[in-house]
Amino acid sequence: MGDSGFFSRHRNIFIYLPNLIGYARILLTLGALTFAFSYPELCVGAYFLAFVCDDLDGRAARVFNQTSTLGAVLDMVTDRVATTGLLALLCATYPSLHLLFISLIALDIFSHWFQMYASLLAGSSTHKDVRSRSWLVRTYYRNRIFMGFCCVCCEVMYLALFLLHLPAYQQLGLLPLQLPQPLLQAASGTPLEGSLGSWQGLPAVGVVALLALPGVLVKQACNWVQLRTAMQGLVDYDVNKMA
Repeated sequence: MGDSGFFSRHRNIFIYLPNLIGYARILLTLGALTFAFSYPELCVGAYFLAFVCDDLDGRAARVFNQTSTLGAVLDMVTDRVATTGLLALLCATYPSLHLLFISLIALDIFSHWFQMYASLLAGSSTHKDVRSRSWLVRTYYRNRIFMGFCCVCCEVMYLALFLLHLPAYQQLGLLPLQLPQPLLQAASGTPLEGSLGSWQGLPAVGVVALLALPGVLVKQACNWVQLRTAMQGLVDYDVNKMA
């Protein structure tokens, strides 16, 4: 394979276009987390741009035939770091809910790393294994629209929750909706507790968070099933070696 050009498959994999986009994602994510509490809108904008780059790197890899093992690992690790950073931000914003957000971090990391290792042992070059024994995991990775919907819902809900702790967004675009009692109970002990009683409706960012909730729940279900099936795959691998 000869060196043919920047926008084609060549030997300098470090500067493949999708990998350069991946490096930009890391910088944008770090920038977003750096300015989270001093410039929250800048944080959300930078994080959202990094999320858009997550789609662009895969498209660039396919268009320019620049798929690589480095790119696949970089993509997955950046995804995990970005999601962990955002959930850690929510831990700091809502201390009383820190166990929930830490549990989401743990499930995300465990499920994807177990899946990665189990997929590699099965001969796959990526953790996005469409041959999983679980129909839910197969559907998730085969249907890019379904997978994209779930991922977008997670990021949108987390960002909306972050903005919701700011007084300006608590009064923005109020809709005349009665706040659900479970929501009021969940907010007890959080920065929202003192504000909820004065709300005359549901803020726009709160509505966005609630609309994204179904996709978030499906994504967490996929993570749990993925973890369980990946663990079973590792056990089966060890059992087969004993035969």
